[in-house]
Amino acid sequence: MPPTTSTPPIPRAAPALRANIALATGLLGAHAFALLIAPGLQLSTRWQAASLAAIALLSPMLWALVHEAIHGLLFASPRANRAVGRLLAIAFGAPFRALRFAHLRHHRYSRTPWGREEVYDPSAQPRWLAYAFHYLRITVGLYVAELAMLFACWLPAAFLRRHLGGQSPDLPDGSAGMQRMLDRDVLGDAPLREIRIDAVAVLALYGSAFALYGAHWPWLVAVLGVRALIASQLDHAPHHGTPLDKREYALNMHAPAWLRLYLLNFPLHRVHHAYPHLPWTALPKVTNAASGADINFFVAVLRQWRGPIALDEARKIVVADAPGG
Repeated sequence: MPPTTSTPPIPRAAPALRANIALATGLLGAHAFALLIAPGLQLSTRWQAASLAAIALLSPMLWALVHEAIHGLLFASPRANRAVGRLLAIAFGAPFRALRFAHLRHHRYSRTPWGREEVYDPSAQPRWLAYAFHYLRITVGLYVAELAMLFACWLPAAFLRRHLGGQSPDLPDGSAGMQRMLDRDVLGDAPLREIRIDAVAVLALYGSAFALYGAHWPWLVAVLGVRALIASQLDHAPHHGTPLDKREYALNMHAPAWLRLYLLNFPLHRVHHAYPHLPWTALPKVTNAASGADINFFVAVLRQWRGPIALDEARKIVVADAPGG
């Protein structure tokens, strides 16, 4: 079904409370067991390795729940949403407020010069360097950047404001930038203190795990490596090679039911960008044109390996009118 030119309003839906509680409890419990409990039990190395493999492979679901909390869709209570979101983000490896700002920035600047990661300008960047940065980003770069938040948050607020403010400008079409949110929700005294507390919690959690696993510490490196690969591969796949003139456009990806559940309906990415106020359980119920599938999920992920796209070529990419277009 071809996309339409408008996004019909759809009212908010209640968060999937029972499912979210079950998933959050299971994921937090699995991380506590694998990182802190398993190494102290008299388990075979095979079972310890299996528990670590499980949390590595559950990384997309963990991120999906953090994503629900970022949009205020994990629980109806803002206080519970933030508290559990912080715990899930700590398990993921980064402070919640930092992840929240980065993700909402993605929504605001998608397909603009500040949010089209696969596009490069040959007049400003050599082709070889664009390819190097692109492959670094889609393999481990995204997650490494998120881990860097654990240390960057200790820099002076004035330095962070200059750097992040330059990446959060007002848009040429008159849309407001994110400087106000940056000052209010990230770099204010209380928010920055919260980010730093979460950073200490992440370092304490994974530092303790490394100490407990002792000589088996490479297993934990492997967990973080698998998480980095999965997160970095999936992050930009629905936007790679999409038009530069449609800020809210993204690809809907065809995926089997088990994969949609595993990813909490992440493949319905255009639906999410059109209706970011809807919880993951409501996305398949959107029956307008935005719910049509554009591309196979695995094709969408793997086509990123073709490399970055030169700016002039990216400007030629067009699609039929779609929500957000």
